Amino acid sequence: MLQQNTAIRLEKIRTHFLTELEKQYLEVEMLRGRLDQVADPSETCYTIGRICHKIAGTAATLGFPDLGNIAAEIDDFVASNDAKRPETLSEMRDHSDHLLVLMSLIFDDESMFA
Repeated sequence: MLQQNTAIRLEKIRTHFLTELEKQYLEVEMLRGRLDQVADPSETCYTIGRICHKIAGTAATLGFPDLGNIAAEIDDFVASNDAKRPETLSEMRDHSDHLLVLMSLIFDDESMFA
């Protein structure tokens, strides 16, 4: 009975995570587009890093280790680089694109089981 209750609770948490992930996907997608439009992308990079920090802390626990890993990499990347440098901005674009593709794949996989 305890295992069943734990499984039910974990599934509720996972469902909530996926709902939030959809919102985060839309936000990262919008921010990714903004990277090319703003004179100073520092705040945009920081916001993407903050989103990734949230994802990294939970994703692996809920069965999404690849998502957790790339989110942690982006979080670390943002924390350790100057977003004003052109090469940093280029890498941030690549990281954001990778994150968005991975999120899309998760949504596709989850819809198969819904």
